[in-house]
Amino acid sequence: MRVEAWIAGARDAGARPYVEYLAQIAAPLQSRCDIMVSADGHRSHRVADMAANVAPQPAACNNPHVQGPTRIAYAASRRAPIALVGATATVALMYAATPWLITPIAERYNVSEGAVGAVSVAQVGAFAAANFALPRLLAPTGRILRVSALGLLVLNLLSALPSIFGVLVALRLVAGFAAGAMTWLAWSDAMKERTSMAAIASTGPITVLVGAPLLALLAAEGDRAVYLALAAVTVPAVVFGAAISGERRTRGFVSRSRSNRVLLAALAATTLFGSALFINETIIARDVHGISSFAASIAFSLNAAGGLLGARLASKHRRPGWWIASIGPAAVMTAFGPPAFFFIGLTWWGFAFWMGIPGVLQMLSERSLAPSERAGDAQGLMAVGRAIGPILGGAFVDLGSLTGLAVVAGVGLAGSGATVIGVQEGREMLPPTDQRTL
Repeated sequence: MRVEAWIAGARDAGARPYVEYLAQIAAPLQSRCDIMVSADGHRSHRVADMAANVAPQPAACNNPHVQGPTRIAYAASRRAPIALVGATATVALMYAATPWLITPIAERYNVSEGAVGAVSVAQVGAFAAANFALPRLLAPTGRILRVSALGLLVLNLLSALPSIFGVLVALRLVAGFAAGAMTWLAWSDAMKERTSMAAIASTGPITVLVGAPLLALLAAEGDRAVYLALAAVTVPAVVFGAAISGERRTRGFVSRSRSNRVLLAALAATTLFGSALFINETIIARDVHGISSFAASIAFSLNAAGGLLGARLASKHRRPGWWIASIGPAAVMTAFGPPAFFFIGLTWWGFAFWMGIPGVLQMLSERSLAPSERAGDAQGLMAVGRAIGPILGGAFVDLGSLTGLAVVAGVGLAGSGATVIGVQEGREMLPPTDQRTL
């Protein structure tokens, strides 16, 4: 179908937000070039002669108007810069440290383990605020990344000093905002290209795979040792630069996709129920299964190893909802049965999570006016879920109902996956121009 015919049909169907964006790209196409998309999703150019006969040509189209938008949307030769990989690793390790910090912080500040959830709530709440606010206030740049990384390094050092619990919560609040800025920049850049997304998506699991046992050993020395290690890990993101470019998000250039909003809600629910249980898995290992901290760290490493494999295979399938739904039974397994179930459940959790989440992000991109449009919202809402989750989990922990927490989290995770399945089935049943799929 020619571009002008598609746009005419889309306009008649009321898909105005997408028409406006596509019209900007389509005008240059009428001069010399048509873009053809193959069944596997890759693009190829065909050059039209003056008689309107279309013949395949091995060379890329030389129309400069076409090269601009297509390079932005489809470039696939670049890998993620070292600074962005370092930033992603830093944030991943910061959140991976949360389960190991619960007991040391509770002992040092003489508060309950449930109350320690306030640190995670503050940290992740600020993380969410950064992902919502910064895309609307600032254009992404490498300078913002470096300033954020430097701020996080200093805050991690300062977190090893206070003796008042409220001061620690305040420091982690600001640290969460800096980490949110780094994540926004990394994923905004990654969502422009599949190869970059694969590199960023796999960085977190690799970092946790190596770091979980080390975090368990450091936590035995107290929370100060963990925060000093987190400061050291932040150094690469400060030292190495990254050429990041983009536009500040404006109200007029945002998709009105309704199904995207449902997907964003599903992502928030996934992290809400997941974090409620996940940050308390070390307590489950100790109180339910009688597993030592170091043995539990092996389970977290297996979770990361599964996540690494899932991130690498995520592009091989097109059914992310089923993978997310499968986390529900795996989460319940961690709190029931023999200790082997704890290891099996956490391993599958990591694998299924990273098999599903990149696919949901891709579904968001498909109904957006620009590939990175919903990057901040997705990360922000996932962070909102991670901020609320510890409150829910802390309540169950203080009540001594760890198995009840596992059941509630499992049902919530399965429901999140079912929501994604429903959105995908709805999109496939209706044409892209139908308002019900927008």
